[in-house]
Amino acid sequence: MSSALGYCMLVAGLSVGVVLGELRDQFHISGVIAALHGSTFGIGLLVSGIWGVRLVDRVGRRTALGGAVAAIAVGVTLLCLGPAWPVTLFGTALTGGGGAMVVMVMPGLISDHHGAHRATAFAAVNGVPGLAGLAFSLIIGAFLSAGRSWRPPYMAITAGFLVALAIVAWPVEVPKGDRQGTFSLAPFREKAVLVPWLHIVNAVLAEFTVGIWAVTYLHEVGHAGAGAAAVLASVFGVMMFLARIALPRLLARFGAATLSLSFLALGTGALIMCVVPGLPAKVLGLTIVGFGGGPLYPLTVDAFYAKAGDRLDSVSMGAFCALASGAAVTVGPLALGITADSVGLRWALLVVPALALLGAITQRPRH
Repeated sequence: MSSALGYCMLVAGLSVGVVLGELRDQFHISGVIAALHGSTFGIGLLVSGIWGVRLVDRVGRRTALGGAVAAIAVGVTLLCLGPAWPVTLFGTALTGGGGAMVVMVMPGLISDHHGAHRATAFAAVNGVPGLAGLAFSLIIGAFLSAGRSWRPPYMAITAGFLVALAIVAWPVEVPKGDRQGTFSLAPFREKAVLVPWLHIVNAVLAEFTVGIWAVTYLHEVGHAGAGAAAVLASVFGVMMFLARIALPRLLARFGAATLSLSFLALGTGALIMCVVPGLPAKVLGLTIVGFGGGPLYPLTVDAFYAKAGDRLDSVSMGAFCALASGAAVTVGPLALGITADSVGLRWALLVVPALALLGAITQRPRH
């Protein structure tokens, strides 16, 4: 429960995508500046991946997570109260840094606590934030539809998760984690580490890029109202939640092919969003993207732990996962924003089916 609520705080930091269109309209910012609001999380992940292990070694997992949650809370406050885009961008930098630490610490913590059952546990813990994303989308969308500001509900939902986390997590004992010598990036030279790490990058590039731009896409390309776009985009989080909860059944049915089939589903959904006209088609495509994207991160992280587990300790594993997510989160939304400024947001999304096809081919079952 504590891990799930920690990820809910991460969702609070990442839900800037819900209000990205509002920020663009209010501050008249370009696609690049808008994308930077999402990419700060990726930059934070890169920083955490390189130096975060040293911080965890010094202060411990519990203190590191507490500081990360505090940074998210302060960042959301600046995002909501900022009078200009440099302030809101600084706010997202804080939420990105805090969220990055959560992403770095949590996989190793879950792995230490659940052991061989980490894949199922990780999928379940990662599924709950989908409901948090749903709350942000529906409630903020309702406020926007009523002609009211998105800022009070954004702050209120974040405060609710913060209080719940403080109450639930206070008595919890956090696994300390194993450490084997000094943290180093040298394992990247080994194929058993680099290849599954690149698979995580591919997975996050494919699903996170759509998630951060979903509301803006439905608003600008699907011509939905600001409030309606936020509400309709909530289907992405709902379907990711359902896919992750259903992951054990999907694995029982499709086995090793689950990952490739998930990539193909995501790519199909993104293609529908691009080429089929009309708002209903865009929402249908986003629905398929959400369900297809749900299993990608848990499965690629589990594969990384399985293949690189004898070369890295649990704390370092989290750092490598953070680096993978950071590389993808930094490049994905920003690249889409740059492409959107050149060819338009509708056709810029075609990069996602290409990434999905790459993932389906490179991560297909070998037997």
